[in-house]
Amino acid sequence: MKKSLHVTLSLALISSLCFATSQTFQERYTEAVTMYTAGDYAGSYALFETLWELSPEDAELNFHLGRSALELKKYDEAGIAFDRVLMVNPKHARTRLEMARLYFETKQYASAQQELDEILSEKLPQNVQGMVSSMQKAIGTGESPHTFRGALMLALDYDTNIANDVGRGITQNVFTSINDKRKSAGLAEILLFNHAYDMGERGGWRWESNFLAYNKNLNQHSDRDLLIFTLGSGPTYSFDSYKLSFLASYDKVNLGSDAYLGTSGFGVNLKKIISPTLIAEADISAKRTLYDNSSSTSDFDALIYTLGFRKSFDEGSWLLSTYLSYKDDAERDKNAAQYGVSKDEWAYKMELSKELYSGIRGLVAYTHKAIGYDEYDTFLAIKRKDKEDYFTLGLSYAIDKTSSLLLNHSYTNHSSNNALGEYTKNTTSLAYIRNF
Repeated sequence: MKKSLHVTLSLALISSLCFATSQTFQERYTEAVTMYTAGDYAGSYALFETLWELSPEDAELNFHLGRSALELKKYDEAGIAFDRVLMVNPKHARTRLEMARLYFETKQYASAQQELDEILSEKLPQNVQGMVSSMQKAIGTGESPHTFRGALMLALDYDTNIANDVGRGITQNVFTSINDKRKSAGLAEILLFNHAYDMGERGGWRWESNFLAYNKNLNQHSDRDLLIFTLGSGPTYSFDSYKLSFLASYDKVNLGSDAYLGTSGFGVNLKKIISPTLIAEADISAKRTLYDNSSSTSDFDALIYTLGFRKSFDEGSWLLSTYLSYKDDAERDKNAAQYGVSKDEWAYKMELSKELYSGIRGLVAYTHKAIGYDEYDTFLAIKRKDKEDYFTLGLSYAIDKTSSLLLNHSYTNHSSNNALGEYTKNTTSLAYIRNF
């Protein structure tokens, strides 16, 4: 009787332990899936790897282990995990799709196409067919070392102060003239073209170039019509989670019907992917601005330092960007080749966007600038100091994958201890954007 009771208790204890172990495994598996969904690929990979030791033949576990490894660019580990799934189920379409992605990222395009052919031989859900079709197009593009991207934008806007803040967001040069608040509606066209040439293996050297043409015509005061051309080109080098870029640039600006200025520059930019949801970047650039009009007696040299972070939350539903910059701007006499008036500018920018509904995003942005002039104005008995607050509200609507609408309103309040430097400005715009 005692022996029977002992056996019964032992079996009950073993059953309880097995149940507890199974429960713990399932809880940890769910936790790993949650981490992957949240973008914590390093955490999910480590946990899936631990769970794999407990259940090495679990196909679903191996699938998620491979996906986590792929997100971390651990291509060998991802391939091994996917192979284990295909040994159990050779027709596992999701795994073959991930294998095709692995081959694509490692530039094994023939192998990637072979995996897609295997998938297409089966009856697939509509969404999977769409993913396969997109990847086939990407493979066709990826086989070429050249990558081309472009966009065309048409915009209508209304500006309450066309004499100030001309060209904001298009060029580094913000023009400020006399404080006359002239108003006008305008039509703007923007053409943007980017090209990249892969000079080496994956993660190596590329040569990137960009071109932008901006034309704006006002229905009144044509002396403020604006034409801008910008061109930039230079090498980039990617390694691990870093991207280092060198860029030489030139901007040409026409104001009204006359040539206004040209700006040449050189910059160095470093980006670091801290995590799948966080990117940091630092930038140093030098610019020289030469004015074309004969009445101008000086040009400008500038050094600009920028530090920024971009963070996504809730699977990309929220996007936050913050930037801090310092600009050392020095006036350079055209005839004497010596420096005159100089100023320092500190700027802080924060931008937050949120997906409100499917295809609709809202945006709010704020920029603060503090500008100090080094020279003492003996006539006004002051050292000039300016401050600027710039607010933006926007809504964007994605019509389809290549086109969207953008509604924007901005307000600028530029204050100064020199009354001639004060102004306010409201701008409202509606734009159509087409990507190609």
